[in-house]
Amino acid sequence: MKIYSRVIALIIILVLLVGCASNVELCVDAVGTMEVRVFGIGRSDAILITTENHTVMIDTGEIQHGQYIAHYLFEQGITTIDYLVITHFDSDHVGGAYVIINEIDVISVIVPNYSRESNHVDRFESALEDADIEPLILTETMRFTFDSAEFIIDSSALEYFHFAREQDTYQDDAAADEATQPTGDDYSIIVSVTHGDNSFLFTGDAVAGRLQELLENDEIMNINYDFLKVPRHGRHNRQSVDFIQAISPQYAVITGFHPDSLSQYYPERPTDERIIDALGHIGTEIFFTMSIGVLAVSDGVELTLQYIDFFDVVRSVE
Repeated sequence: MKIYSRVIALIIILVLLVGCASNVELCVDAVGTMEVRVFGIGRSDAILITTENHTVMIDTGEIQHGQYIAHYLFEQGITTIDYLVITHFDSDHVGGAYVIINEIDVISVIVPNYSRESNHVDRFESALEDADIEPLILTETMRFTFDSAEFIIDSSALEYFHFAREQDTYQDDAAADEATQPTGDDYSIIVSVTHGDNSFLFTGDAVAGRLQELLENDEIMNINYDFLKVPRHGRHNRQSVDFIQAISPQYAVITGFHPDSLSQYYPERPTDERIIDALGHIGTEIFFTMSIGVLAVSDGVELTLQYIDFFDVVRSVE
């Protein structure tokens, strides 16, 4: 029965998309609007995806960002998150999660297939327990459709691994490329979203091994992506350029600082010029979330991006 329902749904979507070719207004009405907000919180990830009736959040920034994000959601009338996806357990991706879970009705949480000992993970796990949420540990590809947005949630192929506190340390790019033991970045969950004619790829902090997995993933690579959330805040690894060339997005968002303004903030973690050059070579328009957010709006046909300060409303009422 489930297979039959999915076939019928697919046929309906195909009929609507065929209609788009001859009637743009029909497509817009049928597909509706999807918005992607990449919050402007410096070198951290927090991304909100909203369709007409559903909300998905990818990562939550650092601990200090959680309250701003929760307040913003309330200001927008968003009181429920259908899926909260934690791509991996670095503090700049999971740090604010406990606030979101405490303040917002989160229905389901998806996490990668590894564990890590840290204070921010402890807070996250305590919040899950208090909210009586059993997280889904992603070990295989997950697919679902919200309104007309088709989601693919892709897991790393690596076996489960546990990182003790003293083992989970920062690695520079060269060390990460040569490492024989995985890091949390290697387990980054990848989120692909297709909305009508527009497609989006969110890559967490995927490093070389994880990007190689994507390059070999026919389901992911057969989609023509318009929007790329650049992996690992624009840092370079041995697969970065090949990956960017294979995706060839129209727009790219880097959750971090432009290299010209970076040195005083994160001198050891730059947005690499090789990433900027690779994107520039294929004509990609690049957005940086150094201190301001990015709003992407898809109506199923057109895709527009603009800078916007999502927290301006929050600050004005505090």
